[in-house]
Amino acid sequence: LLELPVAQRSVIQLDYTHFTVLLDPERRLAAATAVNIAGAELVDVKPGNTWRLDKRVSEEEQAGPELYAKNDLDRGHLVRRRDPAWGDEAKQANVDTFNYTNAAPRVAAFNHSKGLWVGLEDHVLEHSGASQRRLSVFTGPVFRADDGLYRGVRIPRMFWKVAAWTVLAGDTESLRAAGFVLDQSPLLADIDLRE
Repeated sequence: LLELPVAQRSVIQLDYTHFTVLLDPERRLAAATAVNIAGAELVDVKPGNTWRLDKRVSEEEQAGPELYAKNDLDRGHLVRRRDPAWGDEAKQANVDTFNYTNAAPRVAAFNHSKGLWVGLEDHVLEHSGASQRRLSVFTGPVFRADDGLYRGVRIPRMFWKVAAWTVLAGDTESLRAAGFVLDQSPLLADIDLRE
């Protein structure tokens, strides 16, 4: 029995600088995120490293530091910290990505692999020509009722990403999109997530 789709469950919309998180308070994780990227206006800012709980949401409705302590789970950005860092608000957008509401538990080897998540993020931006255009990227975990429970949070096995942008050919502008699903299940099996 699968859980109800996000559209049929209660989510909390959290707006940040240049991106939005739809938080599923039952799962304590984002069900989906959306970020607008202005490629020509991207600013290279130093990464923040201070993760924080979002004070607009109760602590019981968001997974916090206790989920990621003393294990091989990364706080995987759903909205990559560089993506909303454009224009005059680049620094604030970068800081905003370090809210736990924008994090999802990912096995470190999955999260940092050029052949997996980081590689997918780079591929999406390179393929879409993000450095010269605007695009929108939507990301989230695939929630299943049988995801393993760890420290009060069901750990997603898969994640999805969709990017959409326009291409100008002559006088005609057309929409392009690419969608992906990546599975961290094989790597989850290799780490100890017992209480």
